[in-house]
Amino acid sequence: MQVIDVSGQQCPDPLKNVAAALASAPAGARFKVVTDDYVCYVMLRRLMALNDVKILETDEAGPYVLVVEK
Repeated sequence: MQVIDVSGQQCPDPLKNVAAALASAPAGARFKVVTDDYVCYVMLRRLMALNDVKILETDEAGPYVLVVEK
């Protein structure tokens, strides 16, 4: 599982980085996305929904984590 840590970044840069990684990944690829910004976390969840990416796990305790599968 590839880890994409976008902590310290402000949107839209994290969205661009995660979208690029998802676009180049094969079906079934799993990613752990980490951010320290709640607004970015919400936007990343929307990105996953818009791209039909499954959210397998979340952690909202901070830092915010999404484990997803393309």
